[in-house]
Amino acid sequence: MNAPVPPPTEASEVEADGTEKPPRKRLTLYIVGGVVAAAGAIYALTHLGHAPTERAPIDQMQAVTIARVAERTFTPKVSLSGEARPVRDIHVVAPTSGVRILEILADEGDTVRAGQPLARLDTAVSNAQTRSAQAAVAQANSAAVRARGEYERAESIRDSGALSTEAIAQRKAAADAADAQLAAARAQLAEVNARLQGGYVRAPVAGLVIDRQAMLGAPVDGQTLFRIAGNNELEVAAQVSEADILALSDGQTATFKLVDGTNVVGRLRRTAASIDTRTRTGEALFTLPRDTRARAGMYLRGEAALAPRQAIAIPQSAVLFRDGAAYVFVIDAEDRAQRTPITVGLREGGLVEVTGGLTAGQRVAGAGAAFLQHGDKVRPVEPGAQTTQQAQLRGRKE
Repeated sequence: MNAPVPPPTEASEVEADGTEKPPRKRLTLYIVGGVVAAAGAIYALTHLGHAPTERAPIDQMQAVTIARVAERTFTPKVSLSGEARPVRDIHVVAPTSGVRILEILADEGDTVRAGQPLARLDTAVSNAQTRSAQAAVAQANSAAVRARGEYERAESIRDSGALSTEAIAQRKAAADAADAQLAAARAQLAEVNARLQGGYVRAPVAGLVIDRQAMLGAPVDGQTLFRIAGNNELEVAAQVSEADILALSDGQTATFKLVDGTNVVGRLRRTAASIDTRTRTGEALFTLPRDTRARAGMYLRGEAALAPRQAIAIPQSAVLFRDGAAYVFVIDAEDRAQRTPITVGLREGGLVEVTGGLTAGQRVAGAGAAFLQHGDKVRPVEPGAQTTQQAQLRGRKE
């Protein structure tokens, strides 16, 4: 009788032909061992025969670009903005009221001369007023002639005793009163003629018509019919901040930019006489040349350059701000960063004027200053040295 075959265990398995399989755990160990052996061989091939390399010490100090505090020339500029308007804004009204406009003889953009007709009025009423004034003059003249004649006759018989002295005096008073009434009637006629201006609305001054409100057939009753820029002179009513007003002086020039990008130069005619308590600005008037392309009503922006001045300055990149206060990191003789508060002024061409806190010749941190803390030890890099180092690195790459 054959002996019974024991059942397979976890350590071995039996193939179908009765042969025993290798255990699974043993197979896993074989694979791991092979991987380790291969890694060791690779390490030996790559490292044997080579001397161990020494690592360079790491520089823990932060490199910062150094900027020198030095004197620079600044040209202060005052910002301006305002509306272009006529120096003399003439509002033309009709010389009379209650009449209609029969013809318009000028329009916006026309250049007119003094006394030139702008519109023709209905002369029916004006002619009647003129005739009435002429009749009053004729009536007053007749009365004056009669009164004067009576007085002269009375005066001629004074010595005869036919008239009393009192009667002669009364005739003289009547003659004088008649002369006065004649003078009043003539003045009334002259007023009617001047007011009606021959039935036309006329330009009181020479200039450019910048607005027309007159309409054909519309009655006139004291409203503005035309606006004229006297002598075609414009000015900019520029709003200037309170801090800059005292820096401007009469005759100061300013450059304004038009909407098409062209520039026009104005000259200060009158500085601000008062300050608006709400906006803290004042109005300065700059006269523009006559041949400018500016038009009344345009909003212009510009600036006025003041006299140049010397001041110490640093690059704008060196200035940091915290809670609205400006400060820099001054690099002392031991190459340590010292946080120093400063007061700043003008900004021009990437430079900032320093009005307090620094002296000429000091070193301040430029690039990299934002990462510093007070007392940090730094590695200063002069701007020229940094440029040379960058050029060398570029050469190596090439």
